[in-house]
Amino acid sequence: MTTTTSPPGPSSSPVASSTAGSDPGCHEFESRGVYYAATELEARACVGQNVVVVGGANSAGQAALFLAQHVDQVHVLIRRDNLPETMSSYLAQRLAHHDRITVHPRSHLTAVKGERRVSELTWRDEHRQRDVRLEAGGLFLMIGAVPRTAWLRDAGVELDSKGFVTTRDTFATSVAGVFAVGDVRAGSVKRVASAVGEGSVVVSAVHSYLGGLNR
Repeated sequence: MTTTTSPPGPSSSPVASSTAGSDPGCHEFESRGVYYAATELEARACVGQNVVVVGGANSAGQAALFLAQHVDQVHVLIRRDNLPETMSSYLAQRLAHHDRITVHPRSHLTAVKGERRVSELTWRDEHRQRDVRLEAGGLFLMIGAVPRTAWLRDAGVELDSKGFVTTRDTFATSVAGVFAVGDVRAGSVKRVASAVGEGSVVVSAVHSYLGGLNR
């Protein structure tokens, strides 16, 4: 890991979003070292290497602890001064005392490089006023998601303030015959298993709606 000191500057834009303008190179390496989940599949691809987890909420903490069982070292980048501001105290304490996890406060990703796969990551450490470059085999973005649902509002589907679809019992939306399950639904837990479960449950509601149309 190398560091470069430079003069203080303004905070950077968020590490990643749905807009390409704020993407430091993540999209180019999706599924080739850049991941949005931390499962056995992703962990196996990073065995024995350094990885970086971006995010300060519980999902990032859980990912870091899981990855630490498989990789050489986990570096967690957070934009705030300390973890307890956004993460449960139990998780924050476990990360702070784990010998294979290093938390970097007030840090944001600036570059993702590699050839076929991610091989080098760079971030700005505002706390120490330096740029850090690390040879790494994986980047895990655990910073939430921006739903692509603007088109649904034009169709009359009710969305919450963040753009997620609001639903009622049986996952029905504000428009008859339109249902929402999984990550796009307001209040969902944003997990694959949960989305699959909701999908299986909503089938009966869809059948009931279609059956009513045929009466």
